[in-house]
Amino acid sequence: MLKEELIQRSPLRVMEKSIHGGVDKGNLGVITARKGVGKTACLAHMAIDKMLQGQKLLHISFADDPKHVESWYRQVFDEISNTYKLENAYDIYDEVIRNRMIIHFKQDEITFDKIREHIKQIEGGSDFMPDLMIVDGRDFENMTLENLSGWKEFAKNQDAVIWFAAVLHRDDLQLDDTGIPAPVKQFADLFDVIIMLEPQPDYIDMKLLKDHDNQNLDKLRLKLDPKTLLISNHRV
Repeated sequence: MLKEELIQRSPLRVMEKSIHGGVDKGNLGVITARKGVGKTACLAHMAIDKMLQGQKLLHISFADDPKHVESWYRQVFDEISNTYKLENAYDIYDEVIRNRMIIHFKQDEITFDKIREHIKQIEGGSDFMPDLMIVDGRDFENMTLENLSGWKEFAKNQDAVIWFAAVLHRDDLQLDDTGIPAPVKQFADLFDVIIMLEPQPDYIDMKLLKDHDNQNLDKLRLKLDPKTLLISNHRV
């Protein structure tokens, strides 16, 4: 399969249709799930799809081991290329990673202002202007409305989409009236799209909890395969 055909046939086209085009630049989305369910793999697949289309990605990691982030991208890309029999896969991967930058911060030693300043320095020194940012591993238990509002403003100023990964409470989801769990529910107004990963016996369901201002939510009809870690079509 050629790259252009892969982009066209990607299950992420289903997601974009279900959430009315996806998350627009200047706005925020979030993938939420319990720890270890597949948030990073899911976001990596979404990011690779955008990079295949020539968009630039900045992955902001707060993981304990930042080396794992790069390996996620390689693993997910290899699964995509094998599943769809992508032609010239190695050349395309080299092309893709030129559109990606990964930066790492320690959770307890950084403020949003310092993160923003660091990103601006990177852009000024390398002329790297991301279309998409992924914020992975940030502790939502200690997130504040002021802090997340800062990220929202930053997305607008950068003319970029920002997707977050948020870990759910393990024992008590504490759902609000619309089914959005803690700790994401207190920030729901700041997100355009909220998706929760729900483990099932042989797959991980992608459940749409918020779609912009739409009251009648569509089913994404997508799943995350726990073996390949790829997003794929699934009729629910």
